Amino acid sequence: MTPEHLRTRTPEQLETIIIRHREAGKMGEPLCVKAMAELSTRTVKGFNLKLAVDHLIEAARTETPTDFKQIAIASGVFDPDTQKWGQWVNSALSLDRMCIYCRSHNLPQLTAMLGNAGGKVNDAVTIGFLKGLDAAGIDYKGEPRAIYDEHRLACIQWAKSA
Repeated sequence: MTPEHLRTRTPEQLETIIIRHREAGKMGEPLCVKAMAELSTRTVKGFNLKLAVDHLIEAARTETPTDFKQIAIASGVFDPDTQKWGQWVNSALSLDRMCIYCRSHNLPQLTAMLGNAGGKVNDAVTIGFLKGLDAAGIDYKGEPRAIYDEHRLACIQWAKSA
């Protein structure tokens, strides 16, 4: 499949290609890498992945965790002036896509900079983070909070040198 061919695919079709490669343990295959790159260019349901990633990079640079509402605003999913905050926003954020993007662009797992309001971290945040690692085909072992903290530290250290 050529890059031109992938441009004609829907985000759902691209995600299917990625899922199949992940299940086969072949996330590094050229087709999968190209599908991840193409998926990262798409804006779906108002979610602009590049804006979300830029927001997370800034959070890492300033060593300031961000929260779901702030990333929703930064990515274009949520406009606090015209919309009411609700659970619908979390499903529109496509956090798995951010993990896949980070992997395909050799970035640290920037979603480790996310937490609840005020950047607070609880079990739901760490479990969600691990689901993102699963989506990106990244292996891990250990306690969820320790894995999350390790990735957050890697983001901050990366941002200092980037």
